Amino acid sequence: MPIVLRHNPKLELSRVEYFGPMRAIDLHNHAAFNAANPIWLGFDCVSVVHADVEVSGVSLADLDGVFTAHRQLFEPLKLMFMRRSAWVCESAAAQRLLSHWMTKRNADRSPWADVRQFDSFDAAGEWMLLTPENIAALKSGDDFKEIARFASTSTPTR
Repeated sequence: MPIVLRHNPKLELSRVEYFGPMRAIDLHNHAAFNAANPIWLGFDCVSVVHADVEVSGVSLADLDGVFTAHRQLFEPLKLMFMRRSAWVCESAAAQRLLSHWMTKRNADRSPWADVRQFDSFDAAGEWMLLTPENIAALKSGDDFKEIARFASTSTPTR
C-alpha cells in the first residue's frame, strides 16, 4: 500500500503517507480521488515520504504525466480557498522525484495551495501554526484516521 490518506478531525489536518513500492498510477489515482472528493482538499495537508518507499517504478516522465493529469483534474474545480501543503521526505531515493515535482509546482503555481518542503515534522508543524502537542500528534500519526489507500494492486477504498 504505497499511498494512504489519513485525516485528524480535531486538527482539521490531513496526512498523506508514501511507502513501499510506488507506481505512477498510484499517484494518479490519489489525485483522481481528491478531485472526485474535494472535501479533502479543504484541509491543510502534510505529505510524508517514508524512508522505505521504493520509487524505481516512477520515472521523471511518469511524474510529468501525473503533474499534467493533476492540473487537468483540479483546474475545473475552481477552488476558492488556499490550503497549506507541507512535504517531509525521509527517502534519499525519492528526494529526486520530489525535487522535480516541487520545481514544476513552484514554476506553475496554483491559486489554491502553498506547497513547501521541510526537513522535519517540527518545521512543517511550526509553519502550519500547530502547538508542540499537535506537532507531536502529526509526527506520530496519532488520531489520524484512514480515509483511503492507493496501490496499483488494489482499488481505492473509502
